[in-house]
Amino acid sequence: MADPIHENHAERGRVNKNIPKKSWSRFTSKVKTITRAVGHSNDKINKSDIVHIRAIVEKLHGICGNVYEALYIDKLAAVIQASQKTSTDTREATQYSTQTKVVSRDNVKKKILEVISTSESSDQVSVIPIVGDGGVGKTTLAQLVYNDPEVKATFEIMIWVYVSANFDEVKLTQKILEQIPQCGYKNTTSLAGLQNDMNKYLSKRFLLVLDDMWEESEGRWDKLLAPIRATQVKGNIILVTTRSSSVARMTTRTEADHINLDGLDEQDFFPFFKRCIFDNEEFQGHGMLLKIAEDIASKLNRNPLAAKTVGSLLRRNVNVEYWRRIRDSDEWRFQERKDDIIPALKLSYNHLPYHLQLLFSYCAIFPKGYKFDKEELVRTWIALGFVVHERKKLEDHGSDCFDDLINWSFFHKHEHQFVVHDLMHDVAQEVMIKKCLIIDNSDFKKVFPSTCHLGIWTELSYNEENVERNYDFEEKLDAFLQDKAVLEDESILRSLESLIIVGVYDENLSAKLVTILERLFYVRVLRLQFNDDTFLSGIEKFIHLRYLELRTSDGHKPLPQYICNLYHLQILDVRHWNGLNDLPEGMSNLVNLRYLLVPEPGSLHSKISKVGDLEFLQELKEFRVQKKDGFDISELGNLKEIKGSLSILDLENVTNKEEAIRARIKHKKHLRTLSLSWGSASSNPAIQERIMEGLEPHENISHLSVVSYAGATPLWLAKNFSLTNLESLHLHDCAAVNILPPFRIMRFLRTLSLVGLSSLNDLWIDFSCAGVSSVSRSCDEGLELSEIEISKCSALTSVRLHACKALTKLSIKECGALASLEGLPDQLSPK
Repeated sequence: MADPIHENHAERGRVNKNIPKKSWSRFTSKVKTITRAVGHSNDKINKSDIVHIRAIVEKLHGICGNVYEALYIDKLAAVIQASQKTSTDTREATQYSTQTKVVSRDNVKKKILEVISTSESSDQVSVIPIVGDGGVGKTTLAQLVYNDPEVKATFEIMIWVYVSANFDEVKLTQKILEQIPQCGYKNTTSLAGLQNDMNKYLSKRFLLVLDDMWEESEGRWDKLLAPIRATQVKGNIILVTTRSSSVARMTTRTEADHINLDGLDEQDFFPFFKRCIFDNEEFQGHGMLLKIAEDIASKLNRNPLAAKTVGSLLRRNVNVEYWRRIRDSDEWRFQERKDDIIPALKLSYNHLPYHLQLLFSYCAIFPKGYKFDKEELVRTWIALGFVVHERKKLEDHGSDCFDDLINWSFFHKHEHQFVVHDLMHDVAQEVMIKKCLIIDNSDFKKVFPSTCHLGIWTELSYNEENVERNYDFEEKLDAFLQDKAVLEDESILRSLESLIIVGVYDENLSAKLVTILERLFYVRVLRLQFNDDTFLSGIEKFIHLRYLELRTSDGHKPLPQYICNLYHLQILDVRHWNGLNDLPEGMSNLVNLRYLLVPEPGSLHSKISKVGDLEFLQELKEFRVQKKDGFDISELGNLKEIKGSLSILDLENVTNKEEAIRARIKHKKHLRTLSLSWGSASSNPAIQERIMEGLEPHENISHLSVVSYAGATPLWLAKNFSLTNLESLHLHDCAAVNILPPFRIMRFLRTLSLVGLSSLNDLWIDFSCAGVSSVSRSCDEGLELSEIEISKCSALTSVRLHACKALTKLSIKECGALASLEGLPDQLSPK
């Protein structure tokens, strides 16, 4: 079946860029009119037409922006560098903070440190709540305390848990245990068992931060703290950040211990705002700009989040007229209270480029506090047709867009994931109120005829340990199904583009959810958590599916065969299909598939017959060569886009070099990790040598592993070495390898592992700059190599190290002939 959306992609490249100057004003006006019409119309328009129109509008927006930028000459030279400079913070937002982004909190921090100091001999756990409005810097203050050197020296156990509205005693206890040394993740949902573990491992003084807490139930709070209060260790501290004074009073009865946080002091706020705009709080440049900035700052209620968000907006267009438009925007009229910063955040959203508005607003389908995986969200955007680019890979463009949203302060780093501030989430829900609907533990909202994204989140309403019927949640789902709009217009469910069902639930709710699935048709993104096979029966009719995620804990069910008929499918995620150990026949029919996400370590990938038909596939973690149709190594030849890691196993089943060359390993420029492995029934060493020559990787490879190879060192790993970007090299059980690559040109090498190289006589690792062309590399003299492992090299007589300045670990085992070890760096030399 033809895909009208994909067919129209080609048309987007033919937009005429040579528009006459006379018509330009009218042209840009029409673009804006179309944008508003598409964004706000409630008329019954065909959804594929809307997607097409939006794509064209996005293209026109880009043309307008490029012309404006080309003609625009009024930027100030003094701040061009600052306005172009972005700072994606890749550190953990829950634990780490940029000190320069916070001012005027020294006195408050000092008060907290005093409480910590005086609690040292206390038998009771001390709770310090930090209370304040959204965006005032509660989490940032907690970060400053958490990372204070004195605090780190005081506590032997440091734990940070993000709570949000998701107060679940079992999950929070699991998160706490994960961060206790020698404990780690506990795969159990028994609260009693988890609390026993907590009693066992909380044997030293600890600091626990519970960030963004909303739960007001004393019973649940006491249940969480029971094992913590039972510990015999003195001086333990719990730091709680919350917007609710009720939560603060519940955690501690002594209001004198509450840290009430307001906006920044008047004299500190504007310098902070200037830093957000110019990267320099002392900036004293263009007087008019500063005056306008002062006017805007007066509307932000001294709120750091508002300053950061609006500052990001201003720094992208350092122009007097633009700033005046921001200052005089009608959006400020909707400021309901003096401390209301939603208009400031909405203003920043309104000035996002159109494509970023589209991408961010989709986050309204997720609940507050949701932890976003960057790659997962980008894949979802792609599946919905939101990411369009003529030259870049869609994943790369989507990733760039995500980074742009970070730089605009719409996402913040949280551990290895990302979160949207609660107030930013409010903005997303406001702009998507007619398109996105969430059914969760919050109040049910109205259904609109234009609703096209539905998220059903049961995680907070049902207990994983004991799933019981929840009448309140059923009422919310009934309210949706019985809503006047849903009853009167069957196309609402039929035309849903996204449906996400996450969390456990009982059989009564399951039956209601099935009625929703039965009425879908145009759905493009479907994410289901289920234990009832009834859920699977109707999926085969969803011919428009691009993204399918299936989760089940009822193990060892096979994937239904009809999945192979979902021709348009781009992402199939079965990472959480418990016990899945095989794939249906015909996976190669999914010719548009970009990702097959399977449980680690990815061995299911090796079960795809004729994988070469999946030319758009982005990941293939494992490929086992077999002597049967559909599994010969030439299947890899057509996979030009695969990235990440690839492990090729059972290479003894490759018959000759020509067959190996057809795998086109050297042309896979996006691969970063490559493992080449022969099985136990290895072929002739001479044949292996020729095959190995045909498996030369692209020079972009970062990690190379060769296992059980019987031939001599291939030319591409010795004489004709070009893999200068290697960060790790592992040669294991390669008995005939006696020549190693020239280490001095491997300037990024960090780990070297040589195991079972029984023909290696002399090992010389030289990272000096002598004889190295300054054109070919910078002279770093071994500033990367930190770990060397040498084991079972029976013929090795000498090891010579030269200029290995970063070496911190050297392991030599079972090398009986070794007689000489030279050049040991000072840090490893015996004292």
